[in-house]
Amino acid sequence: MVFDQYFYHPDLTQNVITLSREESEHCVRALRHRAGDRVLLTDGKGHEATALIVAADPKACMVELSEVREVRAGASHRLHLAIAPTKNMDRMEWLVEKCVEIGIESVSFIVCDHSERPKVNLDRLNRIAISALKQCQTTWLPPLELLTFGEFVDGHRQVAADKYIAWCDDDNTRQFAEEDFRHEDVILLIGPEGDFSTAEIACAKDAGYVEIKLGNRRLRTETAGLYGCLAVAIKMENN
Repeated sequence: MVFDQYFYHPDLTQNVITLSREESEHCVRALRHRAGDRVLLTDGKGHEATALIVAADPKACMVELSEVREVRAGASHRLHLAIAPTKNMDRMEWLVEKCVEIGIESVSFIVCDHSERPKVNLDRLNRIAISALKQCQTTWLPPLELLTFGEFVDGHRQVAADKYIAWCDDDNTRQFAEEDFRHEDVILLIGPEGDFSTAEIACAKDAGYVEIKLGNRRLRTETAGLYGCLAVAIKMENN
């Protein structure tokens, strides 16, 4: 059976589950599914499930799972993107959508010394991520979080990963796209429009981050994020 639509539920461990109101309305009202129809679900954690609709309630659609499969292949490299949110949130919403489409492992929004935006609406960003997940019929929903620069660096100090910090330094010639990663996990720090402060760069280097360039042009923050995502994705495809 060919399915042209994914539905999202964060927990596929129960035999019978109830979809959220938003997913129920989409399933029953928008797509006109009825009891007895079979649908495809994902939990955003690398699994998908075939399910039978047992109660086509537009407010609380109940489905019975018949098969749960792990379909996310082990990635050769997993990118954790840590990026300062831009003043214009439309750009970050666009970037989150692309991160889901490309298959990025995790996204952290970091508040830096030169940040113009100290807060983001994680609920809205997560809804955008779920929409992209279903549209592309992928099975991985990258976790989203908001931290200060210091909290992020300290929290990942002991993580075994290839760690990089991208900033505008004309003397740095090391290119991210040319790196041969030694670990499965890769962490990339991208700063705000005003770039990282000297104190933040020193802090990152002390924590084991390597200074890196993203091409030879000065990129907008969200473009730099996309560049990093694609550089890792291409290596994943080629390995």
